[in-house]
Amino acid sequence: MKTKKIVADTMPQALKMVRQQLGDNAIIVNTRVINTGGIFGFFTKQKYEVTAYTVEKEETSIELKPKVEPKENPIISVIEKKSQEVNSADEQEKQNSVFHKNPQRLYQYYSQPELIKEKNAPQEVKPETIVSVEKAPEKVLSETVREKKTPQTSKSVVIENQLLDEMKQMRKMMMTLMLGEKQVSNLPSGLLTHVNQLRKQGVNDEVIEYIVNSFIVSSLLKQGESNHEMSEELIKNEMIVIIEGIINKRVSDSTTINESTRLINVVGPTGVGKTTSIAKLATVQVLRQKRRVAMITTDVYRIAAVEQLKTYAGILNVPIEVVKSVDELGQAIEKLEHYDLIYMDTTGRNYKEVKYRESISEFINHPQKSDNYLVLSLTTKFEDMEILLVEFLDSPIKKLILTKFDETTTYGSILNIAYKYPYQLAYITNGQSVPEDITVIDPSLIARYLIGEEK
Repeated sequence: MKTKKIVADTMPQALKMVRQQLGDNAIIVNTRVINTGGIFGFFTKQKYEVTAYTVEKEETSIELKPKVEPKENPIISVIEKKSQEVNSADEQEKQNSVFHKNPQRLYQYYSQPELIKEKNAPQEVKPETIVSVEKAPEKVLSETVREKKTPQTSKSVVIENQLLDEMKQMRKMMMTLMLGEKQVSNLPSGLLTHVNQLRKQGVNDEVIEYIVNSFIVSSLLKQGESNHEMSEELIKNEMIVIIEGIINKRVSDSTTINESTRLINVVGPTGVGKTTSIAKLATVQVLRQKRRVAMITTDVYRIAAVEQLKTYAGILNVPIEVVKSVDELGQAIEKLEHYDLIYMDTTGRNYKEVKYRESISEFINHPQKSDNYLVLSLTTKFEDMEILLVEFLDSPIKKLILTKFDETTTYGSILNIAYKYPYQLAYITNGQSVPEDITVIDPSLIARYLIGEEK
């Protein structure tokens, strides 16, 4: 195997050098922008480093289809062919090619099926595999799981995987081309201001990168060949729309209680506001929905917690049962079978420890149909939140209640959760008043807080 790193001023030039030095069968294994700075390398002069390799002829005798002679790399061939059509021999003219002058045309070109359906290509792959500019914030963790799967031993499968990996690298390469140095002068000056604001709000870099990419693609498609710079108001509105879209995917029907649901289980670490949240939710069901509600608490380790819930139950005139074991839970549910909804307050624990997660699972895995909520405080660092979010991924808990919105000034955790995790964002609490200070999550309002429009 022969491996080389190629450095060039432009990606088409780098690809040409790869082909010249390694031949038509060269396989790209990595591309990166070097000597970069600013935000994800978007705002400085860039050079491109391409790592590629080729194998000896005897090592490449196995093909995806039998009795098919080795063919030239379809991706490099198509890109180089297109680059030759629009670039002259002069290097300066390459820098001012039609792709840099009009990234929308580049985006449209790479969306053509011919890029991966070139004649004699080893395998047909859908165009979306390589042309998707926006990486949707869906199932990020499931992608990681898939990557950890044991590779197939079949050589043909290995070659297929190499091709797919190469296509993924080409997708990154195309995004870099679209954001090349010739387009820096056309980027709205207000974009950097909003990026810095999101960072101050604790939004993770991967989320910011997605937002910036989405913004640039959206603005390019809307503007076409117009060179007019977007106004500050338009930039702000576009950023709000993108952020709102991320959050909105996690709030659809998240607060709807199915008529067949009997139990509402509320889980969370110590001190996040579980008991108060239950009181607020139960009050809404009693006073507004006119449902017959009962309460159960398993938090027998804190006398104050039991007394607090008993106080709320007395105010609402609803029954409450205190249970210490799973067997007692079954008896309590049977005793309260005539009630429409039963809210269960669980013991606050350090659920980073396995024994406590196993203990709580015995209570929430009851055969009665239930909705399960994880309560997290927005005053907690996102890194600490993330530990629990990961640990409860395989549990029956699918919804979140985010508390203490009024006690913090940074709200990036909400966006980070919505982007990365499959939980439904159900409620936010913003005070101690019952039941006023609990509300469903409003994506538009959260977006405005993150941008700095709301204080």
